[in-house]
Amino acid sequence: MTLNELLTRQNLLTKLVLKDGDKELSKELKVRIMRIRMAYTKIKKNFDSEVQEFTEELVTPEFKELSAKTDRNEQEEARYKELNDKMNIDYQEFLIQKGNEEIKSVIDDSFTMDEYTEILEINAGNDVEINTNKIHAADFLEIIYDLFVKED
Repeated sequence: MTLNELLTRQNLLTKLVLKDGDKELSKELKVRIMRIRMAYTKIKKNFDSEVQEFTEELVTPEFKELSAKTDRNEQEEARYKELNDKMNIDYQEFLIQKGNEEIKSVIDDSFTMDEYTEILEINAGNDVEINTNKIHAADFLEIIYDLFVKED
């Protein structure tokens, strides 16, 4: 699994509700989901840290100096834009390469059909929002099935 795939799975798994009104997932399934979430979060925190470190390395003293100026002349503005564009290109390339890296940790994040049925019962009315896109519960649960359910 690549980092991008893991981040997608994490984003989806965090939208599952463990309890809806009087209905809730079994203790075992709640613990399992939370353990998967924590494993994902650990990898994401490491990724966030690497992104921050990379970003800090990109920012040159010249860029800092130019960005601190409030009254840049034409040449300074052109240089500022040039440096900013280069940093953005480098940053995007880093994200692409990092996102395509294989994750070394093996996380058993698959659900059985019985576990999925339990998740389905609790999340049937759970419309979610992912990256500002509203997803109806049925579509969300179909995605969960496609990504997480291991059929025997």
